Amino acid sequence: MRGVVTYIMRQIAWPLGFATLTLTGVIWLTQSLRFIDRIVNNNLAFNDFFYLTLLVLPSIVAIILPVAGFCATLYAFHRLASDSEVVVLSAAGFSRLSLARPAVIISAGVMVVMYAILLYLMPLGSRTLRATQYEFRNDLAGMAILEGVFNTPTANLTVYVRERDSNGDMLGVLVHDNRNSASPVTMLAERATLLRTPQGPRLYMVKGNRQQIDGEHKSLSLLYFDNYSLDLDSYAQKEGQAWREPSERYLHELFKPDMKNPDDVQHYAKLIVEGHRRLVTPLYAPALILIAIASVIGGEFNRRGQGQRLVLGAAFAILLQVLSLSVTQLAVKTLALIPLMYAVPVLAIAAAALALREPILRASPRPA
Repeated sequence: MRGVVTYIMRQIAWPLGFATLTLTGVIWLTQSLRFIDRIVNNNLAFNDFFYLTLLVLPSIVAIILPVAGFCATLYAFHRLASDSEVVVLSAAGFSRLSLARPAVIISAGVMVVMYAILLYLMPLGSRTLRATQYEFRNDLAGMAILEGVFNTPTANLTVYVRERDSNGDMLGVLVHDNRNSASPVTMLAERATLLRTPQGPRLYMVKGNRQQIDGEHKSLSLLYFDNYSLDLDSYAQKEGQAWREPSERYLHELFKPDMKNPDDVQHYAKLIVEGHRRLVTPLYAPALILIAIASVIGGEFNRRGQGQRLVLGAAFAILLQVLSLSVTQLAVKTLALIPLMYAVPVLAIAAAALALREPILRASPRPA
């Protein structure tokens, strides 16, 4: 018995790993494209780009694992059935539920991994990603300023550079400060350099002038300078006490929001439903895996092949995912529907287990 369980688990494990890596890689690449613009604008290294995309992985893996488990189990049991191994094992006395036991063990492992991701790794990655993006976004000293282009590193600052010399210094610099639209400031300099200092990023300009328009008196003030230091830290977008998204919160923060915070009060239903969603989502791993098994070996044996069974199993899996999304959206509007979030995967598990029951053999009547 133990040898059979190990054999079937191996048949499921390697397709599961392959499907998880493949699907995760594809989605990871598509998600990483949204960081390209930030990498170019902030002149970041490849290590920074890889670190940002790595922080997205937990949320991707949490979505991929149940689907990968379904695909791997469907493939493994279809192969066992095609090679008549299921028939041989059944003839040796193995019931359908016994054959499903290795997949159930794997689904339990998948559930544990998903709980670790959803309850800890995903919120940790989301809040770290937000803090890192904020840091890179406000690193004005490392911003990439293109020559001959009006660069806007922030909403209130425009920088134009005619060219750069061999040392990296900027020549022919124009800086326009529009934080106060009624009194904008324009600075011109022959040469400028971006530097990081303990006090924050600075733009050191040499031989230029500073022009400021007084909107109230309709006058222009002009100041010539040999050296001028512009504090870029004042242009940075301060994060302050920004509201944490549900994906950035741990489970206890979702179930116990700060009712003194108006944003938490406004999104109370969304926070509660997100907490229950993290508890429910791992249950879809055994549900989908049992559906895959039931679609292959459940019901009566069909000599014409299993094409229809596979299509039907895939249809049930898609329907289950659609029901999951629909019930979650309804629960946000009506918290009384939260029990339905648990009912959907539990009923799917019960229905799949029911389909794996052995057929009841009725005794034929004795001849008179």
